[in-house]
Amino acid sequence: MSRNVIRSIRKGSVQWNEEDRLKVATLLLKAGYSVRIGRIVTDAGSKSSGRTKTEYVIEYWEEKESC
Repeated sequence: MSRNVIRSIRKGSVQWNEEDRLKVATLLLKAGYSVRIGRIVTDAGSKSSGRTKTEYVIEYWEEKESC
């Protein structure tokens, strides 16, 4: 079961909003995938600045059917 990740490649004010992420997740669910919307918190530069960056991701995968 490999997991695929969709990230917003743009930063700042043009980054995907919650509505956009929910629309993409809904389409993936309708296509039969399992979906998780999450966020990744990372450092945004040097350790001395103390700033962090939050990146929202959509993770999706196919569940194996047990028959």
